[in-house]
Amino acid sequence: MLAGLASLWLPGPSLLAEDGLQPQFGIQPSMFMLEIGDKPLNENLTVLSLKKRPVTMRVELYAWTIDERGEIKLVPSSPKTLDQWMIVNPMRFTIPPSGKQVIRFSIRPRIKPEPGEYRAIMYLIEQPDSTAAKGNVAQFLGKFGIGVYGFVPPVVHAPKLLDISYNRAETIISLHLRNGGNVHTRFRGRYFAWKQESFPGLNSVRKMQEGFDPGKEPKGYLCSGSFPGDPVLAGTERRYRIKVAIPKNSGPSVVAVIGELDEKPVEKVFE
Repeated sequence: MLAGLASLWLPGPSLLAEDGLQPQFGIQPSMFMLEIGDKPLNENLTVLSLKKRPVTMRVELYAWTIDERGEIKLVPSSPKTLDQWMIVNPMRFTIPPSGKQVIRFSIRPRIKPEPGEYRAIMYLIEQPDSTAAKGNVAQFLGKFGIGVYGFVPPVVHAPKLLDISYNRAETIISLHLRNGGNVHTRFRGRYFAWKQESFPGLNSVRKMQEGFDPGKEPKGYLCSGSFPGDPVLAGTERRYRIKVAIPKNSGPSVVAVIGELDEKPVEKVFE
């Protein structure tokens, strides 16, 4: 039997597909942001299967951080990590064809936590289909990660944008962020490129953030895109390099950045 594994880190509510096929699972919500106090926290999530056969999954919990490449890195569990404060039920379950499963969990700190942020990831791992194992059939198995952020007051937000620049020769936007708070922060935003003679001004671009219908792009519009919005953890710095896909031979261009850092606006025009 051949087996494949699709692993996804989920930023928000989603309907999930395997290997580019039709959606196979829906998970709601796919990220938790919770304030941890003196009393136990009780939450739940729902897993919807669109498969025409029963699906068995198991749950795994881990603590995590982000490495120097900006990728999720699992870290050793301890009485001070959020994964050890979580009680999940069930840890293994079978969803009937086109059915759903509710997973419940509680957070009960094993120690008195210091103020700040605590993180866990709940993996939902699809198990091989024993009936398919009888034949030489490829199985593409889902592995879905649900991020759980726990915050212990008082929460301190102290992000700083150290630099934002644009390399015109390489058409690359660079950002340098520092997080001096005790919880993670994110830079969220979009960039837009225009032919220089047609740039409508920042106010007009701000109104166009939702995008355009195909074939109805404004005059002089070249391209646009989003920043990844990855978390910058407390006490760390993060650098982004975003390639702006300006078509060749477009002539002089203007690049505008419109975004926010912890809900504070960040706007910049490179002419």
